[in-house]
Amino acid sequence: MRAFPEGVLVSETKKTRNEDRIIYAGKRISLSVQQIRDQSGKTRTHESVLFGEGVAIVPVIESKILLIRQYRPSIGQSIVEIPAGKVEQGEDLRVAAARELEEETGLSGGTLSLLASIWTTPGFCNERIHLYLSEGGVLENSHPDDGEEIEEVLLLTPDEVWKRIQDGSLNDAKTVAGILLYLRLGSRLS
Repeated sequence: MRAFPEGVLVSETKKTRNEDRIIYAGKRISLSVQQIRDQSGKTRTHESVLFGEGVAIVPVIESKILLIRQYRPSIGQSIVEIPAGKVEQGEDLRVAAARELEEETGLSGGTLSLLASIWTTPGFCNERIHLYLSEGGVLENSHPDDGEEIEEVLLLTPDEVWKRIQDGSLNDAKTVAGILLYLRLGSRLS
């Protein structure tokens, strides 16, 4: 083990893994099982959800943050979040961010700045989301994908958004991460 300045211990043991054995291949995700072997020869089984790359965008229009409300079947309820979606195979990240933003909100044009790239739930999923800031776009009519229904579009001040994070009514991880990055870094990106 090696100690880093913050006191975090990081194992230097190398792990090897066999090819993923796909046990389910769907339209959006796949499920795989891997056999992972450490240097001592111990092997364990790990199950993973394979999603791949996604984008999420913090749209800012005239100093207000645009959020959407949509139903999420995985949790059985509607949530307020920033626009987001899957990156198509071979698609440029910025192109994917612009596409998702326009589809879900009708917002087009303006500038896109990368805030950060994050692993959402690395304990069981390979999803990595690239968080973008959108500024200066023009709001028109949205045209969500089939099966995707945007229930409401909200334009909130940063203070209103911060209050929702604090009271727990805005609790989507990518949204909280993106907004906190914007509130901390946004003015430095322009």
